[in-house]
Amino acid sequence: MKKALFALFLFAIALQSCDTKPETVSNNDIDPKLREVIKAKNDSLFEALSNSSTKVFSVLGSDRFNENLTANLSDVIWPFRKGMLETDHEVYEEFYSKHTKVNHEATILSSQHNYKLQFINQNYETYVSLLKSTYRDVTDYLVTVIYAKIDNKWKITHITMGALGAFNKDANNLFSDAKGFHNNGYDIDALHHASIANGYLEPAKNLIKYSFAKDIDDFIEKLANEINRTYPLPDTLSQIQSKPVILNFNIIQNAEGVFPLISYESQIAPNDETSLNDEFEVVKKEIQKKYKIDYSQKFVYYRAYNKNAQGLLSESKTFTETK
Repeated sequence: MKKALFALFLFAIALQSCDTKPETVSNNDIDPKLREVIKAKNDSLFEALSNSSTKVFSVLGSDRFNENLTANLSDVIWPFRKGMLETDHEVYEEFYSKHTKVNHEATILSSQHNYKLQFINQNYETYVSLLKSTYRDVTDYLVTVIYAKIDNKWKITHITMGALGAFNKDANNLFSDAKGFHNNGYDIDALHHASIANGYLEPAKNLIKYSFAKDIDDFIEKLANEINRTYPLPDTLSQIQSKPVILNFNIIQNAEGVFPLISYESQIAPNDETSLNDEFEVVKKEIQKKYKIDYSQKFVYYRAYNKNAQGLLSESKTFTETK
């Protein structure tokens, strides 16, 4: 009997220590009428962010939210004030939840994007809008808005913003790309894409945690060590008469995506364009033989550097291969 009571006691403790997973529906499974109500509020919110309308904020926010309105909006409003972001936005994901407890940490899992969303619910019904806004068609930002149903009205209780990804790809997509490059033997490309993904792991500060965050760290460390062993740099291409030196592998971000950049030091003077161009053709062939990079990508960049009078490297010329 004592053993049974002790087991029940331990079970009760275990239950109390767990996060609460509310009854949740997401995206298209949410009542369309409710989605329209929240959409109207989100549209008003973005208009207010673009023109800093304190009056609209105070109508949208709960009493508790409005008590510290300036602080609660501080990390969200500045990109709109600076003109980086505008009112255009789209739904990334949405969740409507019913909770059994109030002021308790709720946990929602996204199977679509492989993250866990955790927040303190301030009432028995909440609605989380994850809204994507894009800067110059390149960087995607996530505005996370948490509503609670208070006195039968939906009010904002929390809002935050962070970098979600780039070129319509979030950390989950970018890490998948990295693993795809790795599976095809392109570890340099894989490392670059994994490093980019690593920079987008906190799109909502501490509210969102990706399930693969630790995997990215391990992936990057393993690849970096392997690349450093396989391709020690700097590397002089001694078989070429001008003895160019491979300096590093990097990336360039243009309007269409992220693409490889191979940099090298040339001994040829920057004003001798004919010789630089001739050297590049030879260097390019040698690079493509020696270093395993996916050269079938739409753009591959090569950048020749030359030492200036002070003995410091300065940019000489960038060559672009376009598919």
